[in-house]
Amino acid sequence: MTDEEIIQQILSKHPEVSRNQILENLKTEKSKTDGLIADETLLRLIAARYGVEIPRDRVYHKLSIGHLVPGLNDVTITGRVVAVYPPRTFEGERSGKFASLMIADKDATLRVILWNDKVELIEAGELKAGQIVRFFHGYTREDHNGKAGLHLGNRSQIEIEPKNIKASEYPSIGKFAIKINQITKAYKNIHLSGTVTELFPASKFTRSDLSIGTVMRFTLTDETGEIPVVVWNEKAEELEKSVKINANLKLVNAKAKENASGELEVHVSSYTYVVISERLDF
Repeated sequence: MTDEEIIQQILSKHPEVSRNQILENLKTEKSKTDGLIADETLLRLIAARYGVEIPRDRVYHKLSIGHLVPGLNDVTITGRVVAVYPPRTFEGERSGKFASLMIADKDATLRVILWNDKVELIEAGELKAGQIVRFFHGYTREDHNGKAGLHLGNRSQIEIEPKNIKASEYPSIGKFAIKINQITKAYKNIHLSGTVTELFPASKFTRSDLSIGTVMRFTLTDETGEIPVVVWNEKAEELEKSVKINANLKLVNAKAKENASGELEVHVSSYTYVVISERLDF
């Protein structure tokens, strides 16, 4: 559907609204998103505010991960699943469960958060790394890194291995992986692989609130160099049992940070997906 067709759909159902009002709304939305999102997608969002439903014929083919910004509603996006994190439960006024994925298209990677009943697809083993998946009716929120994360709630839908998809447009995480000698500054969301050449025992520490944390350290090496890796808390407790000298690791969604001496380290937390593999490359 063209931009003009969407405008006409709004005007036909809301004669009290002028064309100029719709165009002013479009201009405002474009400024909010720095022009990163296509006019058609923004007009669909504007139409939804007027209660006008526009048939979702081709919108998901045009919206890529790189277009997403926090604060969008009714988002449909497609990507290849490159990481699956274990489900977790939460308690409070409303208890429930959630699980996270990392997906990729040819432009970027995206964290996807599944809530409550959507988690069952992971628990049943139906949703896993390597699949191309389309997510319907999600919404975006700013994540801990200040990027857009996609959330899937009650009205969201998930289609595994949709038809008429070009697999070449949805690469593996290897497209975004870097070598150790390319880590030249502090950076979030890095993906790399290497061999553990030094390993130090995990240790406990006391936080400022007097709670106890866990930290583990090792050296990761590839053909271009080596770098210290610092693993925190539950991820340290998990890897302490499985990481050995000469183990090959793939790290998805780690961080590069400077230590007190100004040297770069890779930091691994619960947001990092770690795979112990037979091969170094992704």
